[in-house]
Amino acid sequence: MKLFLLFWLVFSTLLLISCYNSEAEVNALNNKSVREKIIEEDSLDTLTLIFMGDIMQHSDQIRSAYDHKSGLFDYEPCFRYLSPLFSDNDIVIANLELTLNDKNDYSGYPTFRSSDALASYLKSAGFDVLVTANNHSNDNKKYGLIHTLDVLDSIKLLHTGTFRDSSDREKNYPLIMEKNINGTSFRIALLSYTYGTNGLPTTKPNIVNPIDTILIKEDIGKAKKSNPDMIISYMHWGDEYQLINNKQQEKLAKWLWENGIDAVIGSHPHVIQPIITDTIFNDDGISSKNVICAYSLGNLISNQFSPRYTDIGLIFELKLVKNKKSSKTEIAKHSYLPVWRYIHHQDKPVKQWVHTIIPVSAFESDSLNFLGMPKEKRNSMLDKYKFVQKHLNKFGAIERKLNYLDVVKSGILPPDSVVTILTPLEKPVAPKIRHYEPPKKTTE
Repeated sequence: MKLFLLFWLVFSTLLLISCYNSEAEVNALNNKSVREKIIEEDSLDTLTLIFMGDIMQHSDQIRSAYDHKSGLFDYEPCFRYLSPLFSDNDIVIANLELTLNDKNDYSGYPTFRSSDALASYLKSAGFDVLVTANNHSNDNKKYGLIHTLDVLDSIKLLHTGTFRDSSDREKNYPLIMEKNINGTSFRIALLSYTYGTNGLPTTKPNIVNPIDTILIKEDIGKAKKSNPDMIISYMHWGDEYQLINNKQQEKLAKWLWENGIDAVIGSHPHVIQPIITDTIFNDDGISSKNVICAYSLGNLISNQFSPRYTDIGLIFELKLVKNKKSSKTEIAKHSYLPVWRYIHHQDKPVKQWVHTIIPVSAFESDSLNFLGMPKEKRNSMLDKYKFVQKHLNKFGAIERKLNYLDVVKSGILPPDSVVTILTPLEKPVAPKIRHYEPPKKTTE
């Protein structure tokens, strides 16, 4: 009996030790798994690409931006509620659909010629890159194309799509943008093309990138040689004022994806068109990747009132995630933010107007009316906002919501409050702004 009890005691002890070791091993494995998961998560870094539509300057925008007291232009109110959305971890890109001018010879439609000051305000607001290939690239001929590039270079505002000559294009195209996030280097290649230049010929040796698949394929090949994490292309295409993309856009977007473009960003229609995603095979024929196309982001800022929906556009965000271990980069998330062009004091003379871009969701529930909008203006903004939501959600697009604290982090400033202190010129010269006279109808 004693022998049996002794045997049972030894057996029980060994069993407990065995169980304890098994549990400890399991815990150790679990902890190791957790550690590996944390290490894997910690190895991911994110870069946000922010795309916007058409930056336009109609004649009334030029008049309203001119400060008669100083003799200078003030565009700060235009971007006041936009720039707080940008951070150092972003690359902010938009379509500059105009030419710059320092000859006091300004005009809106149909040949856009704006003050050099606009570029400086874009830089101050947080814009990093402007694409310049569009149907208004040649609006001021050779001088306008070259002068625009010279101004952007002088303030270190990146650009692509138009070039002084072939050597300029060879050296600087595709545009390679690099961003370091927490020690992780992101490398983005940006391309830009247009369907045409409104019949205005490009003066030699200037170059405006045309939509030509043979040329684009060569450019994509050159971009791939720089080993980018992502290749993006702005396409100035489509039918003006159409809310749905046409078949040619759809066909070209698919071709761009198949030839190596990861994201296609569209401009020119001046209204918002669908955002669509797809998955395609990589060059190896085995692995796949997610691709995306925003057919048109609409106007960012303009003086257009018609056709309908030309006063509302999109901020489109692409979040890229890169794994430090594998160096693999993917589109992790995408979202849109509707922005509305508001004209403060529109009931007064044009010189008192204030054009500003409103991120709509930030002020959607603004019961205190911080911006001082007339009721009919606010209702118009919200009606168009609801339409855009419905329009894009049909195609599975995802909206990122804001609140006003995201936009006015340092306090509420109405659109007409003065932020930029302008030192008056000694001898200010009133700007010469051409008036557009539509062709007169003739009777037979």
